Amino acid sequence: MSLGKFIAKRAFQAFVTLIGALLVVFLIMRILPGDPARLIAGPEASWEDIENIRKMLGLDKPLYIQFIEYVKCVFKGDFGKSIKYGTPVINEILARLPYTVLLAVAAEAIAVALALPLGVYSALKPNSTLSRFISAISLFGASLPIFWLALIFIYIFSAKLKWLPSFGAGSWKHLILPSFTLALLLMGNLTRITRSSVMEAASMNHVTTAVAKGLDNGKVLRRHVLRVSMIPIVTIMGLQIGSLLGGAVITETVFAWPGIGSLLIDSIFYRDYPLAQGIILFIVLAFVIVNLAVDFIYGLIDPRVRSRTWS
Repeated sequence: MSLGKFIAKRAFQAFVTLIGALLVVFLIMRILPGDPARLIAGPEASWEDIENIRKMLGLDKPLYIQFIEYVKCVFKGDFGKSIKYGTPVINEILARLPYTVLLAVAAEAIAVALALPLGVYSALKPNSTLSRFISAISLFGASLPIFWLALIFIYIFSAKLKWLPSFGAGSWKHLILPSFTLALLLMGNLTRITRSSVMEAASMNHVTTAVAKGLDNGKVLRRHVLRVSMIPIVTIMGLQIGSLLGGAVITETVFAWPGIGSLLIDSIFYRDYPLAQGIILFIVLAFVIVNLAVDFIYGLIDPRVRSRTWS
């Protein structure tokens, strides 16, 4: 398969994924109990006022017509207006996006900086006491409910020690607790994947041959072990980045971090159909783009992947 055909195939798969995601989200938002027209009109509004608002929002039309019109608007770059805020959906997303990107980059950077060396060490010395401790901590970190960990951090560092703010955004101190909360969850999975991947790569025949030839251990690790073991590591990193860019919903909600994750929760509670659909579409786009990037990185790391995929 040529590079052009490969890109076309992936683009078509991304298109189908986006349409499917739009349809699922569109239907789920309308299945949920609650009427946005009634929420806008208020509890004292008459039935006529509510019906007028429904017509204004286009909610009186059949579902399939609403969906077709929404898809047409999306492909024109128009995501509609937020029912709650009365502003274009794209403006609300772009206003919150920098906060989510900042949180995602900080959390992933902390996780990678800690998980990769710990995972490699644990793989190279699997029977050491420190390696067993790293494995236990990684499993513990990956298993912790993130909301519970966030509340524990708030209790210790905000309520008791009063070192860090517990909510909001405004300075670098506000970023510490939510980013470390996310990083510990990411680090647990990434450390375990790194450990197993490096151990598997180190047991391969070509690595054994390189060691038998007397090559320096550092060169063997860099050239033969890490290069092969990076494929599953890059995969999990890509999935993590995609989910983080989509908004770490629980973390942003607990810490009142003004990203798109907390905005999504608000839009769902308010039955703000256009805003919720726009945010979830952005989340799907983030996953699609990251997965495409991961596919290309595969080809750079391992030529075998490139030849199988593009030849």
